[in-house]
Amino acid sequence: MQVVSFSGYGRTELIEIPRPILREPDDAIVLVTTAAIGPWDVESFLSVGGEQVIPGGEFAGLVVETGEDVSHIQLDDLVSNTVHHPLPNGHGEMFGSSTLPGGHAEYVRVPDADITLTKIAVSGEERAVLAGGSAGLGVNAAESALSKSPNGKYAVVGCDPIGMTSLITLKDAGAANRLIAVEDHTARRTLASGFASEAFASDGQLPENQADIVIVGSIREYPGFDTVAKLVKPGGSIIFSEPYAPTRITESGITFTEDVMISSAAWPTNLDAKKIVTAMQIRRLDLTPLVSHVIPLDEVQDAYEAAANASQGVQKVLLKP
Repeated sequence: MQVVSFSGYGRTELIEIPRPILREPDDAIVLVTTAAIGPWDVESFLSVGGEQVIPGGEFAGLVVETGEDVSHIQLDDLVSNTVHHPLPNGHGEMFGSSTLPGGHAEYVRVPDADITLTKIAVSGEERAVLAGGSAGLGVNAAESALSKSPNGKYAVVGCDPIGMTSLITLKDAGAANRLIAVEDHTARRTLASGFASEAFASDGQLPENQADIVIVGSIREYPGFDTVAKLVKPGGSIIFSEPYAPTRITESGITFTEDVMISSAAWPTNLDAKKIVTAMQIRRLDLTPLVSHVIPLDEVQDAYEAAANASQGVQKVLLKP
């Protein structure tokens, strides 16, 4: 089968490897029909000397084979995955990492299929593919903000697909008049302005110390501590959408004032993904604005270059094997 491989910094190629096989009785094999390029995939694309991986944290497809212990997922089901696969020891691994091959391939092996895969409808495939990854993180960050400060003022910094999902969720919760967006790319800022009361560039006239909660989108496009520090009220909260972000920010030497609470969203579970898929199906949650490009797998270099360069209004880039 064909899979995406990184041949060097910022370079992709399609290579042939054997199709995956079932290893455990709770495995499933999925024929990939749609995959998304996430920030974790772009990070590997732009790494030098990193471990070889088959990228693709977010994917959807048809179940073509199941192990004997798989009961909830059936052959020919159309499914999407959760990006983060929890392990019995309390740790986890991500699809598209050195330990768990991802979905930028024709086929992918999915462990713990019953709790890793979510059944989806054909009509919503190109949005449901995000439910267990980018969209799930954005929804979880927004729900955390609403829980911490139900009537507060919110700011979303970074209107990438994760941040945009937070914006959409907060607007749907009736918070649009208490919500601002910060995004430096013009096209993304224009999109965000339809979901918030105001949208600013990070070097613009930001309202200082007015947000009870600041949600930060993907840290790959993190605009800097000064922007967040300017927005958040004393005693307010900063919620990073990506669970690993606080550790990375701390390791980079950035510090926050002691009176500001720092937290992160949780990785979306199978239950979270199911709720998002259901909300999309009943048209309570519209993630259509998140998908900007759909590109064939054999044009993967163009797809990754687009995903790595958001300046042209790129949101989510999907691959079609």
